[in-house]
Amino acid sequence: MLYYLKVGGPLMWILFAMSIISLTVILERTCFFCRRERFHNKNFSTDIITAVASQDINCAIGLCERENNSVGCTVKKFLCRCDHNGDFHHFDQLVKEIGIDEIGSLEKRLHILGIIGYTAPMIGLLGTVTGMILAFQNMASLGAGDPTVVASGISQALVTTAGGLIIAIPTIIAYNLFNKKIEDTEGQIDKITTNLINILRKN
Repeated sequence: MLYYLKVGGPLMWILFAMSIISLTVILERTCFFCRRERFHNKNFSTDIITAVASQDINCAIGLCERENNSVGCTVKKFLCRCDHNGDFHHFDQLVKEIGIDEIGSLEKRLHILGIIGYTAPMIGLLGTVTGMILAFQNMASLGAGDPTVVASGISQALVTTAGGLIIAIPTIIAYNLFNKKIEDTEGQIDKITTNLINILRKN
């Protein structure tokens, strides 16, 4: 590791720091999702709709508490805060407000992965350019007869490029997987709350 950091030059230290940050965020978000979003009752949607249709709000809230994930928390907050005898036109806005808070906790620090995933290859490419510049400078000043003259510059060019890609590939994969999970959660929330709002309007 130290060899590659030395060969790659100053930009490799930047890439190394980015790799540590990326790994830390990925591990933290993985633990968060496993702890918060692991439990999903396949019948939750059906059960909650049935309970609300029967006007058994306490039962519905109990189901949400047992679900204990972003979907359950959002539905619970909606049922607790909505005025069943009030203006139904505010229900959509209420769901949106609650959903933003819940989804916001899922999206926390994901922008860091996005930044690292897309800038690491650029930094690697910058290392490639600076390495080639160094190689040609050595050739201009010392001649091209000895391969070792350009070896350091070419090594820096290749190492930084590889380092940038090694960091970017798993970071982008993790970033997209987390976002896919968030999109699925948002879809579940929209589906359930839309059904609940329609039921409440009819009751």
